[in-house]
Amino acid sequence: MTDIAPAFVDLEALVAEAAQDLKAARKRLRQVAPTVPDDSAAQTALGLAYLALDQPRDAVRALRRAIELDPTAVLPRYHLGTLQTDMGLLPQGEENLRFAVAAEPDNPRYQAALGFNLYKANKRDEALPVLETAVRLGSEDADVFAALGYLYYFAGRLTDSRDAFGRTIEFNPDYVEAYNNRGYLHILLGDLEAAEADLKTCAEKEPTFLRARYNLALVTWLRGDRDAALSLYRQARQLDKGDAEFRQHLEDFDEVAAHWPQADLTELRVQLTVAGKVSRKR
Repeated sequence: MTDIAPAFVDLEALVAEAAQDLKAARKRLRQVAPTVPDDSAAQTALGLAYLALDQPRDAVRALRRAIELDPTAVLPRYHLGTLQTDMGLLPQGEENLRFAVAAEPDNPRYQAALGFNLYKANKRDEALPVLETAVRLGSEDADVFAALGYLYYFAGRLTDSRDAFGRTIEFNPDYVEAYNNRGYLHILLGDLEAAEADLKTCAEKEPTFLRARYNLALVTWLRGDRDAALSLYRQARQLDKGDAEFRQHLEDFDEVAAHWPQADLTELRVQLTVAGKVSRKR
């Protein structure tokens, strides 16, 4: 058996060095790489070192070589599939990740990676059970729950979507977008107090997150304080170049109206449209 311990030691040292001096670490890796044994495990380690030093093309080459040397090796398949997913090579990534999942179906990381790949490929019906499996196996990845939040929303499962974004926040309290998403779902589900709390948290954590500001104004309108709501809309639109976020917010009105038929969102839309025209004339 090839003794690859020295290669692993060198590669681990390089990865640690990259945090201090990336340029120097890359220079050293160019020197070390030719000495790494042509062994699947060693080539996998080399691929991971390239990944750590942000050299994805070199990582792909090393991981592919690891698979050539041992077609049954699971770890390089997982890392290559994840990297291909990140690079937009979704069919290739799916193939490698399905191999990894078939080999180790109880590995939550492998299930999550395949779920992300399917999600990015817009294969929602396939992605949902795979990500649910990752959770069942113990995944605590905030991104897994965020993806599930969107998938449940697209499937019309609003309560499940709200709860998934809640788990996202549980595992990553700084996941700003999740506060806005859960706040919007609280609106649809009729809990304006919880919606306001989430949207305020989102706006506090990221003051330029305009969708949360617009949703907070919407909550204020739904509560019946129309003047305050219009004031909040004006404040948000002052930060919204070209009204890009505002136009997307208006697209939510039909969905919100279905849950709040008494809220007269048609009147709100008219007032906001008139306000926008007056503002542009000034």
